[in-house]
Amino acid sequence: MDSRKFAAACVGAALSLAVTSFGSIALAADMTAWKPQPPPPPPPLDIHGFFDVTFANDYITPRGLLVTNTGLTTQIVNGLTFDLYKNQNGLINSFSITVGTFNDLWSQQNSVTGGANAVTPGRFDAVGSWNEFDWWVSADWTIGKYWKTGVTYITFLSPPGAFRQERNVEPYIRFDDGALTGWAFTINAYAKLFYAISGDSTVVVGNQGNTYDVEIGMVPTVDLKKITGTPLTIAAPTWVTVGPSSYWNRGVTGCGATTTIEPCSLSNAGVFTTGLALKETLDWLVPTRWGNWYGKGGFQYYYIINDSLLLAQTFTGTASSYPNAHRDVWVGYAGLGFTF
Repeated sequence: MDSRKFAAACVGAALSLAVTSFGSIALAADMTAWKPQPPPPPPPLDIHGFFDVTFANDYITPRGLLVTNTGLTTQIVNGLTFDLYKNQNGLINSFSITVGTFNDLWSQQNSVTGGANAVTPGRFDAVGSWNEFDWWVSADWTIGKYWKTGVTYITFLSPPGAFRQERNVEPYIRFDDGALTGWAFTINAYAKLFYAISGDSTVVVGNQGNTYDVEIGMVPTVDLKKITGTPLTIAAPTWVTVGPSSYWNRGVTGCGATTTIEPCSLSNAGVFTTGLALKETLDWLVPTRWGNWYGKGGFQYYYIINDSLLLAQTFTGTASSYPNAHRDVWVGYAGLGFTF
């Protein structure tokens, strides 16, 4: 083969290879264009739900009223949160609305007739172990990324008719130091005003409506997941309540060792409490497609500062007399819940 034929053969082979390669590339591009693409991930949910059940030995309110101290207390909290506004770059970073309910069941109430209804004399309610029902709606904001604030309207109801409906409003503010530092240890200091609008006294012997107390506290928390990878948080909820002395006592007597007419010593402090709370996420056990489940347990210690809260125990049945009232209260609990 002479040089001219050899050159022609080489050129032809090169052109054939180029055409074949271009055709393969075009075919691959064409196939890629027609290949079904995975759908984009769904946007984050703007509606969230929560469910929590707690089993405890006693029921004492955040204001220091010992409601029950025998049998088993079961408390169920659930609700929905609606995220209505988000803006990480603005002064107001988020705004949400939450609606929820609280139910307290007391194993030793065993209400067949429920007792006399305090609202409608002569009426009797059969509610079994159902001890209390609350419902609330709250509006919550994040301001400047690190401040949480909001206001809650909450109504306390007694299915057995032990007290008249109590309407209350609770504004609060909390500093989210975890959002500021990103540390595994946070303080979470807060203050909350509890204003009783109307109804029976929320501490039994105090003013009935148009009164208030203030809860000042913090929730020091260690997130072990940020340190060791263990999905466990350890917290120490701690607070004290203060307010006008009339919030705890409107003039009811009975704080004596031997007489029911002895007046109570008045105080502007209500209760001090601290405890230990453990919470573990259960994604190793329950798939997250079923929600974010958790288990919890711990204890809370309450020191009753105000003598009128001791007197109130004689009305709720948690003490047989004022001298036998409980100034130190320990509540142990365990439970589980989920969010989505």
